[in-house]
Amino acid sequence: MNKINVMAAATIAVLAAAVSMPVFAQPYSIGGGAQTVTPAQLEECKSYGVPEFACTEQTLLAKRRLIAAEKEGAGGFLGDSGVPMFGRSFGEMGAFVGIIGAIFGGVAAMFFVRARVGQKVPIQP
Repeated sequence: MNKINVMAAATIAVLAAAVSMPVFAQPYSIGGGAQTVTPAQLEECKSYGVPEFACTEQTLLAKRRLIAAEKEGAGGFLGDSGVPMFGRSFGEMGAFVGIIGAIFGGVAAMFFVRARVGQKVPIQP
C-alpha cells in the first residue's frame, strides 16, 4: 500500500515538473533588449515594403530568402514558404521513397504469403 502511494506521488511530481517547465523556444528575444536597426537596414525594409516597426534583421533575412526562392522558381507551399515542394530531379527523396516502399512492400508480401501458406487447423466439434 505504501509503495503504491510513493509511486503515485513520484509520477505526479514528474508530470508536474514536465508541465510547469518554462518554454524558451519562443520567437522573441528573452533578454528583452530592443534591437537596433541601421539606416541601411531601414532603407532595405522600405524597398521591400516592410513597415518600420517590423524591420529587424530576421525580417530582412526572411524577405531575402523568399526573393531568392522566387527567382529560382522554388514556389513552396502556396508559394510563400520559399521551400520547393517538388525538386527538379528524382534525387534523395525519390531514393528514400523507393527504399521505404520496398521495406513496407516486403513486409506486406511476407504477411500475404504467410496467410496463404499457414497450416490448416481442423475445427473440432
